[in-house]
Amino acid sequence: MSQASDPSFSPAIQTLIQAMQRRDVPAVAQQVNGLSPQERSAVLTPALQYLAEVDPDSARWFVRHLMAPAVKAQLRAGILKAAQDYLQEAGFQEGIDYELKPHPQSGGQILSLSRRALPYAAPDDDPFGQLLLAEFCELRD
Repeated sequence: MSQASDPSFSPAIQTLIQAMQRRDVPAVAQQVNGLSPQERSAVLTPALQYLAEVDPDSARWFVRHLMAPAVKAQLRAGILKAAQDYLQEAGFQEGIDYELKPHPQSGGQILSLSRRALPYAAPDDDPFGQLLLAEFCELRD
């Protein structure tokens, strides 16, 4: 039995996961439109965490194409701050191993990091964090 069919997921979350896997924009919208921000977060967060682990392409599709720009900007800021903290704790130096640069398409920032620093930028046990980091960073040699 897949986790999407697991009774620990509400029917709304199960339906949302299935809609994301089908790339069904109207079905995704039907599941999240009309919800309060707190309700939306309560449905989207577990769905995206699950998909980041079992179907990262579907999670990435949502982040790239359906996530509201303001929400994406908040996630970007949070992920970049967390990545900087992880890198500093691991002994990497800003300006040498990584740096924040302007991101022309988003108007925000992007984390440019060395291949050596990449494994330290997000915890291994956080597939969604790793997926977001991959969206908001670039590798350099």
